[in-house]
Amino acid sequence: MRLQLGSSRALLLGVMAWACCQINVASAVSYQFLNVTSTGATTSQFTSANGNGVINVSQVFSAGGAGPLNNVNTAIFPSEFTTLFPGTGQVQGHLAQTNSNSTSVISFDLTGYNLSASTVFGIWNILNDVVTPVYDVKLIDAVNAIQPPSTFNLIGNQDNQTQVAGANNLVLNTATGVLSVGALINNSGTHTNAAFWNNIPLGTKQINVYGNLPVNVGGDGVGYYFAEVVPEPSSATIALVAIGMTGLIVRKRST
Repeated sequence: MRLQLGSSRALLLGVMAWACCQINVASAVSYQFLNVTSTGATTSQFTSANGNGVINVSQVFSAGGAGPLNNVNTAIFPSEFTTLFPGTGQVQGHLAQTNSNSTSVISFDLTGYNLSASTVFGIWNILNDVVTPVYDVKLIDAVNAIQPPSTFNLIGNQDNQTQVAGANNLVLNTATGVLSVGALINNSGTHTNAAFWNNIPLGTKQINVYGNLPVNVGGDGVGYYFAEVVPEPSSATIALVAIGMTGLIVRKRST
C-alpha cells in the first residue's frame, strides 16, 4: 500500500518541527557537578563524568589545624544548588575544616583536568563571626606565578538547599582574592551562603585557598565544588536522527 502524498508531507513537516524543537532544547546550557572521593587523610579527588579528567585536592595545616570533619566529604552530602544550576539535583563537595588559631592551604590541582572558560568553581559556608577576612583565593598560573582570580565571573550566590541556610552573602574580591562576608540575607542563618564563578583562566595549574583563623572562633568547615557544562548534541546529529526517523516511518507506512 502506497503512502498518500499529503500524509507523507505532513509527516515530514512534523518530524522536521520535532527536530527544530530538539535543537532549541539542546541549546539550553546544563551543568553537571563533579563527584569527589577522599583518597587519603588530607587528599581528595574530583572526577569528571564527561571525560574531562580529575582535579586533585591536597591540604596543609599548621599544627593541630585540621578539624575533626576535615576531608570527610560525606558530611556535606547531599548538597544542592538547583536555583543556579537547574536539574543538577543532589551533588557532592569537598569539606575542609580548619581549627581556631590555625592556618590552612587547600589546593586544587587542575593539571589533570581539561579546564574551560565554562568550568565552575564554588565555595560555601565561610564563617561570619569575625570582622577581618580569614580566607584568600590565589591562582598558580602556567608559569607558576601567583595571581589573584581577577578574571573570575560571578554566576551567583545561593543557599545550599539541603544544608544550613546562610546568614550573609559570600563575597570574593577578584582584584585581591580576599573572601569576605557580604549583605545580611537571613537573621536566623548560619555563616554564609555559596558563591559560584566561571572564567577560570586557561592554563591555571592550581586554585589555592589560604586560611588564617583567629582564636576562639570554634573552627570553620568550608565546602568546595566544581561543575562543568554537559556536552550538547550537535544540530547535525539531531538532523540526522530526524532524517533517519522520517525514513523509518515512511517505510513503515508504505508497507
